[in-house]
Amino acid sequence: MLQKFDYKKDKNNLKSRLHDLRTQMQLKGLQGYLIPRADFFQGEYVAPHDERLAFLTGFSGSAGFCCVLIKKAAIFVDGRYRIQVKQEVPDNYEIVHWPEKQLWQWLNDNISNGVIGYDPDLHTTLEIDKIKTNLFSDNITLSKTESLIDLIWKDQPPYEHTNVIEQPQKFAGKTSLAKCKEIGEILQNENQDQCIITDPESISWLLNIRGNDVPRTPVVHACAAVDSEGKVDFFVELNKLNSYSLEKESHVTIHSFSNFRNYLRTLKGKSRLDIQKIPISIRDCLSNYVFSEDPCILPKAIKNMTEIKGTRKAHLRDGIAVSNFMAWLDTQKPGDFSEVDAVKKLENLRRDLPNFKDISFDTIAGSGPNGALPHYRVTTKTNRKVQDGEILLVDSGAQYVDGTTDITRSISIGKPSFEQKKFYTLVLKGMIAISRLRFPRGLSGRDIDALARVPLWDIGHDYDHGTGHGVGVYLSVHEGPQRISRANNVILREGMILSNEPGFYKESSFGIRIENLLLVRKAQNLKNKSNRDMLTFETLSFAPLDKKLILKNILNTEEINWINKYHKKVRSKIKIPQYNLSWFEKATRPIK
Repeated sequence: MLQKFDYKKDKNNLKSRLHDLRTQMQLKGLQGYLIPRADFFQGEYVAPHDERLAFLTGFSGSAGFCCVLIKKAAIFVDGRYRIQVKQEVPDNYEIVHWPEKQLWQWLNDNISNGVIGYDPDLHTTLEIDKIKTNLFSDNITLSKTESLIDLIWKDQPPYEHTNVIEQPQKFAGKTSLAKCKEIGEILQNENQDQCIITDPESISWLLNIRGNDVPRTPVVHACAAVDSEGKVDFFVELNKLNSYSLEKESHVTIHSFSNFRNYLRTLKGKSRLDIQKIPISIRDCLSNYVFSEDPCILPKAIKNMTEIKGTRKAHLRDGIAVSNFMAWLDTQKPGDFSEVDAVKKLENLRRDLPNFKDISFDTIAGSGPNGALPHYRVTTKTNRKVQDGEILLVDSGAQYVDGTTDITRSISIGKPSFEQKKFYTLVLKGMIAISRLRFPRGLSGRDIDALARVPLWDIGHDYDHGTGHGVGVYLSVHEGPQRISRANNVILREGMILSNEPGFYKESSFGIRIENLLLVRKAQNLKNKSNRDMLTFETLSFAPLDKKLILKNILNTEEINWINKYHKKVRSKIKIPQYNLSWFEKATRPIK
């Protein structure tokens, strides 16, 4: 199995770690210390060596941070984790609802003077400047210090150095040289001499390489400097180059990772830094720099035709696995199988598919009350048998060499209740609203996010996560800069891939989420309509929806037609095995 189900939390041990951290704080003369989820590379997913937040607090979520004072400690999490954090973190931590309450607000309420320490390898200029700007008291200062967590983490896992592998042009669609020249032109146009990049996703995309330095996301931990001519100085642990050395890339010069900081100190001219990505310790190595977005971010988000074709093929293969999984579920007797059984079955179905490399994140398979945890991960402790009358929420995906998938299906086990069907149908209405949308060029995710929420808003409900995130191509399943979210202003462009995943969660009872991936593309002009330049979405994910959970009487004609057309496409595109064909035909039969 790729996914593990271990549970290693010991809350008593966690309390002693907090005590050890405070001892180190007192030795350093600190009244506070910041512990982010981030690593040096500021990625969403971190290596075991960098799981500092989980080590200290027990919190296993992919987003959050902690602030420890001498007498008080708080952990900050967003709406996805507010139930989960209560289950994982000891009661000597205050749980703060972020971003509704910001760190500086909490500091203003809880400390009037003193020094707050932070590791400059783990924080960006943007993060620290926001805190400094909003502190009321001049007597509260932020100070760089070493990693105090590393000082108390006696059995900290070592870094595992994995081999760099090539992402061939037949999957990448463009040579590394061509990409680097485009980045060089961006720098020339903005009168910048070089760009410093520490984001592994950007570097892996730019150089057409992949790796296994963090779980589930095939990136290489490395850094780079790209100059205005498109030449690259690439800094990497040299023992990672045993399989692919990049020697054929004449525009790339390879250096040992340990030389990166010294190299930066010798640079002439103006360096471009991404204020949201570059750690403070790297900024401090440069005397002449300007803050501007990583120039790889937008080109990476706008997929070329090769990437789009590969992604379509990957989703068709993935749809076979998900459909076969749903057929298998239909044969299981309630109470005889568990969440772990479901995860194992789905993973095994994917592993047999061509071009499969890994799962794209740990599968979320939550039944009953566990389904109400948006980012639930089943463990040996939380695993439960799936019972009659429950909903099993399965959010999963895979990394194929030609595309990354992410799909969620909420599936009724046995006979669903009216309440379950009502909320499933309301969530489905929101998902359909986004799926069939036509919108004028120039809108962002913020402009359309509300459309997915209106059916729930109408009866006084909502969900505490964005409606959608960007997705890479054999890269991160959570890729920026685009999102469908009230907090995102990035203009949607043709070639971007996003998820569409509204949800509803009733604490201690059930959760519902339905997700397909979408491709932004140009909309065809309709007869008797304006010739205004419009965009629309192409659905990439294909697997049946659970019709047992649909209340037809709260759907309108357009929504019923969309469901029937979608199931017709699923039926035509997914090549289901003969032994599941009868179930498949029934599952995709039109609603009348």
